[in-house]
Amino acid sequence: MSSVALLIIILVVAAVAVAGLLVSFVSRRRQHGRQERARHEFGSEYERAVEEHGSEREAEQELRERRGRVESEVQPLSEESRRRYDDWWRQVEQTFVDDPEASLENADRVVREIMTERNFPMDAQREVSKGVGVIYPEVAEDLREAQRIHQDANDPQRRTDLEKMRQAIQKYRSVYQCLTER
Repeated sequence: MSSVALLIIILVVAAVAVAGLLVSFVSRRRQHGRQERARHEFGSEYERAVEEHGSEREAEQELRERRGRVESEVQPLSEESRRRYDDWWRQVEQTFVDDPEASLENADRVVREIMTERNFPMDAQREVSKGVGVIYPEVAEDLREAQRIHQDANDPQRRTDLEKMRQAIQKYRSVYQCLTER
């Protein structure tokens, strides 16, 4: 084989290798961009789903499917309902000083009532936060933490201090505000 033919073969192999590397690089870049968009879009829900599924691709797919299901079922609040919940929420905040346990119980009840009226999935507590998480990822962790504190406050063996209850009310408020926004 002549040196020219050998040189052409080496150049062709090198070109194919470079093309393969380029395709691989572009593919990884696109995948990374898609994952970054999903991280931005779903917030902490994305990380939770990745941990649960063990795969970023599966997590993203599950979140998109879940959001599609939830969005197709969730309804907006009427103005009348919004006003009724606003009044109820003011009462929650006003009673906190005199009866923080009752206030916390009412905050949980207000949020649950809104989610029920709006038709969020309410099968299990875990599903509740997952449903909220794909529509309002910025408050999903607030809902989980507020519910955990509320649960602890109802457990006589885990008495919850006033500061924790105040934090739970604040977290419920952020969820409440998202659920009632226009």
